[in-house]
Amino acid sequence: MAQLFYSPDLADRLPHNTGKISQKPLRRWQLSPVKIDNKTYYLYVEEETGLPVFTDKLGEGKFSQVAINFLNEMPFLVDPQRTWLMQNVFSFNLYRPIPSDENEKLKNYLQIIASHQAEFKETLNDNDDFSSTEDFNDLVYLLLALSGNDQEVLMQFCQLVNEEHPVKVKAPRPGAKYCTIKPQFKDPRIWVDDEGKASADNPAIVQAISQNNQQMIDQFIASADGQLMGDDKTARRILDQFLNHFMLKDKICMVTTNLAAPNIFFAGTLDQIDEDLLSATLSNFYVFLSHTGIVSQSAARDVADYLDTSYDIIYGEPELAAPEDDYQDSLIQQLLDELAPVQADTSANVGNRQLINPQNYDQAYVITAKLADFKPLASRTFVIKGSSTIEELAETVILMFHGDLAHLYDAINEQTEEFYTQSEDFVPGGMTKIKLDLATVSLLNEKDKLTIHYDYGDGWEFKLHVQKIQPVTNEELPHVQKARGYGIIEDIGGVGGLEQYYDDYQKGQVEPDLLDWLGGEPIDLNIVDINELNQLIK
Repeated sequence: MAQLFYSPDLADRLPHNTGKISQKPLRRWQLSPVKIDNKTYYLYVEEETGLPVFTDKLGEGKFSQVAINFLNEMPFLVDPQRTWLMQNVFSFNLYRPIPSDENEKLKNYLQIIASHQAEFKETLNDNDDFSSTEDFNDLVYLLLALSGNDQEVLMQFCQLVNEEHPVKVKAPRPGAKYCTIKPQFKDPRIWVDDEGKASADNPAIVQAISQNNQQMIDQFIASADGQLMGDDKTARRILDQFLNHFMLKDKICMVTTNLAAPNIFFAGTLDQIDEDLLSATLSNFYVFLSHTGIVSQSAARDVADYLDTSYDIIYGEPELAAPEDDYQDSLIQQLLDELAPVQADTSANVGNRQLINPQNYDQAYVITAKLADFKPLASRTFVIKGSSTIEELAETVILMFHGDLAHLYDAINEQTEEFYTQSEDFVPGGMTKIKLDLATVSLLNEKDKLTIHYDYGDGWEFKLHVQKIQPVTNEELPHVQKARGYGIIEDIGGVGGLEQYYDDYQKGQVEPDLLDWLGGEPIDLNIVDINELNQLIK
């Protein structure tokens, strides 16, 4: 959910939503009206990176519509990241008055627009019908170009997305037939504990990884996959720049860290290297890595697909003009359809219901949760603050059961018949709708029962029971006290798919393709690590 902090001159036109202000990356945007050719437009600026978005209207989900279309045409991102942003950041927006001084990035943009009216007017006039959401991208790119840091802003936004939602790199299953080359270098996963550390603070580790990368490049060039390149010198230069400069520039990152990295590198270096050679080098290199057992064959195929998509977006291949009947396009259309109804009034349908209970707000809640309809039992006992929002409660539960928050969710209080949701439309019959991030856990009473729904496709349900309310201690919250059973496996097909996997695992008959999909190692659903769970929910 994006929070849109508006300037005082819009106070009489927008709702004032209350509740806890999100500190999550990518969720905070500054909003201000701007004048272009004597007409009012609206500029939204992501606080941390300075990514701008333009609209010509307020409300009606306009910001979400334009942002989603901009993301769909952004070559720096890959499809799983676009999907995650659509579902978790831009599927709904919440208006708030600006709590502090105006953002400096927004101030700078406003000055640029004021002093370059002719350029912005010309961009508007170049569009015969400036009404579709795609047209606003021209204003974005013009503003970034005039600011002199267009590439930097896009890359910063992309890197922030990578930190929040890296694309997992699967390893081949043991004994995979396509692993035909014995690696003459170390598996980069031996440095997994160093991923994300600042490169400048860890020179010895960076040097060791760089040396291993060089051995990796040498073996690739000598391999059959490398010989397909023809130009050894250029291929070496591309891979050295990718592995030892781009991947290690700020934070330690390797080929096993994030499958989106080749796509970002490709989109950011097209002005330096021939695009066909660049794409072929990266694609063949990941095929080589699959042959050496470092990444799965499906991961290598994904890299090639991501690069092809990026190329098509950048160069405007004709087939992109016609929507294709696939998951990505249908998801975009679904979200845009959901955003079409008027959203200017975003107040929750709560009647006189208070969203905070002062008596319990500073207390700690001991809650049990279990995965519904699955045997063997998967359960958790945990403690959370009464001041936490229901959204934070739901996310904590999903993470505790090994969900990755890549799907939508809601919650129902069976005692009060309250439906906690981000949706503007659907409410179960007889239920009162409350926004997930407005209501707090302090509203719950001892013995209350909640149901959390997660991933409407797989249909996961978690049953919660408030055991007791007690004073807060020095313990860091939320905190898992007891746990049983691993939890869920994302996208396996719900409880039915999980039960089938469990039965196959018990018999030692897990399908090889499923093992490959799991990253090469089976998951024992009977085992859970409480320390890992507490790390997940920090």
